[in-house]
Amino acid sequence: MVWMTLIGWLVVVVPVIVVFAIFLSDADLTFRFYEHFGVQNGENLKGKVIWITGASSGIGEELAYQLSGIGSKLVLSARRTSELERVKKTCLQRGIVEAEDIMILPLDLCAFDSHDSATQKVLDKFGQVDVLVNNAGRSQRSYALDASLEVDKECLRLNVIGTVSLTKSVLPVMVERKSGHVVVISSVAGKLPAPLQASYSAAKFALQGYFDALRSEVYDENITVTTICPGPVVSKVRDNTMTTTLERTGEDTEYDDPAVHYGNRMATGRCGQIIVTSIANRLNEVWCSRNPFLLFTYIAQYMPSVCRLFSKFYGRQRIKVIRKHVQEKKTK
Repeated sequence: MVWMTLIGWLVVVVPVIVVFAIFLSDADLTFRFYEHFGVQNGENLKGKVIWITGASSGIGEELAYQLSGIGSKLVLSARRTSELERVKKTCLQRGIVEAEDIMILPLDLCAFDSHDSATQKVLDKFGQVDVLVNNAGRSQRSYALDASLEVDKECLRLNVIGTVSLTKSVLPVMVERKSGHVVVISSVAGKLPAPLQASYSAAKFALQGYFDALRSEVYDENITVTTICPGPVVSKVRDNTMTTTLERTGEDTEYDDPAVHYGNRMATGRCGQIIVTSIANRLNEVWCSRNPFLLFTYIAQYMPSVCRLFSKFYGRQRIKVIRKHVQEKKTK
């Protein structure tokens, strides 16, 4: 009887402790274990050649600063050369790297035919690519029915096909060396779809599926595939958001939810720390977000039916609030 009572208590208490730990955390519990007991401060990334796309702002920019502080050799890619030069200058001021350790490589992720030649340029300079961080992308926010088909196509073309294309250019080099690491900055939107982000969620779900499959294919080649799923992060991603058209929106869009409004976004520096630690410990998948998004991600993963039921009611309420917000903006 004593054992039965003890088991009964454990059945009740352990889940409560786990939920409490999740609610107090800003990353999944597997990551938190490695953060405390694994490789610390990215120390094994010193001297590694790390190629970052979308390095001109946001998470990519922050990663460049943190990795230059470790002593990694960097390839910084984005479309805006002037912004990449700015990031490089800051890296040299903050980091412990020399100018020759940072390569500026302008890149359009949708110019698929340029990816092989871009990879060759990196090899000509550094001889190898140890880590490819697929960070570049663009968000989308509008009702699915309001968005033009061009928005859907661009969201998938840039976020999915562009990422896959560049990865396929780099992977043969890693396979030949029997060493490499592919990192994909996905999103909790790839685990937990939200209303008003149908195209963006579709793109992130596609990335999850593709790179989960790739992980098993390249395992015997000593290549690690890591997917990072951040929630809302302090960045300029919303400046470049698509709504019903391909035009850039600026900070605010008529589809913003005033009730959600982004006060609980994760600091970019903390997100960068989590990504660096995930790379250093060669983790498979990491969720990083402030709550309640992290807790919702757990529910989506382990109780999908409950999540879908909740999403319908939550989504309906959120849409009502946004529609009211839109109407108020139009009448002003």
